[in-house]
Amino acid sequence: MFVKKAIVRRVAGAAGRLFICFMLFFFAAVPQSIAASDQSVEQRVQRLERLLANQNLIDMLTSLKALQQEVSNLRGDLDLLNHELSQIKKQQKDIYIDLDQRIQDLDGRVTKLRISPIIPSVDLSGDATEAFGDEVVSVEAEQSALSKEQDYQNALAILRDGRYDEAIQAFQIYLISYPTSELAANAQYWMAEAYYVLKSYESALSHFQKVITAYPESRKISDAYLKMGFSYYELQKWAEAKGVLEKVVSDYSGTAAARLASRRLDKMKVEGHL
Repeated sequence: MFVKKAIVRRVAGAAGRLFICFMLFFFAAVPQSIAASDQSVEQRVQRLERLLANQNLIDMLTSLKALQQEVSNLRGDLDLLNHELSQIKKQQKDIYIDLDQRIQDLDGRVTKLRISPIIPSVDLSGDATEAFGDEVVSVEAEQSALSKEQDYQNALAILRDGRYDEAIQAFQIYLISYPTSELAANAQYWMAEAYYVLKSYESALSHFQKVITAYPESRKISDAYLKMGFSYYELQKWAEAKGVLEKVVSDYSGTAAARLASRRLDKMKVEGHL
C-alpha cells in the first residue's frame, strides 16, 4: 500500500511537471505567433501602400505624357501659324511695293501728258545741223529717262525677291547715278526699308531720316516717320518711339500711316511701355 501511494505521488508529480512545461511552452509560443501575425499584417499594409504609390506614379506619368503630347501639338500649330504669318507679311510687302510702283507709273504718265511735245524748227534755207542736233539731244534725254526708270525697276525687283543686301547696293548706285531723279526719294525709302527688314534698325533710322530731310515734298514722308517710330520700338527706345508715332497720328491724320501708328501706340500701352 505504501509503495502504491509512492508510485501515485510520483506519477502525479510528473504529470504536474509536464502540465507546467506545456503551459510554459504555450505562453511562450503565443506572443511569437501574435508578433508573426502583426508582422505579416504590416508587410501587407506596406505592400498595398507600394501598389497605391506605383499606381499614382503611373497616373502621373500618363498625365505627363499627355501634357507633353499636347505641348508638342501646340508647338506644331505655332510653327504653322508663324509660317503663315511670314507668308502674309511677304504678300503684304509685295502688294505694297506693287501699288507704289503703279502710283509711280501713273505719276510718270501724268507728267508726260502735261509736257507739250517739242517740235524742232528747221530752217530750210539755212544749215539743218542745228535742228538735227536738237533731235539728238531729245533722243539722248529720252534714253536717259528710260535707263533711269529701268535701273529703279531692277533695284525694286531685287527687293521684291528678298535679296535685301543686294537691293541696298542697287538703290545706293541708283542714288549716286541719278541724285535728282523724281524717284530718288522712293529709292532712299526702299533702301531704308531693306535695312529695317534686315533688323539693322540704327541704319534704317538714318536712311528714313534722309527721306525726310532730303525730300520734304515726297509722299513717303509719313511712311518714313512711321518706320522711324517702328525702328525706335524695336530698339526699345520707348520715349523716342512714342514721340514719332504721336507725330504721325497728329500730322497725318486719316492716312494708313496714322492708323498703323495708332495701333502701335495702343500696343505699347498694353505692354506697359507708355
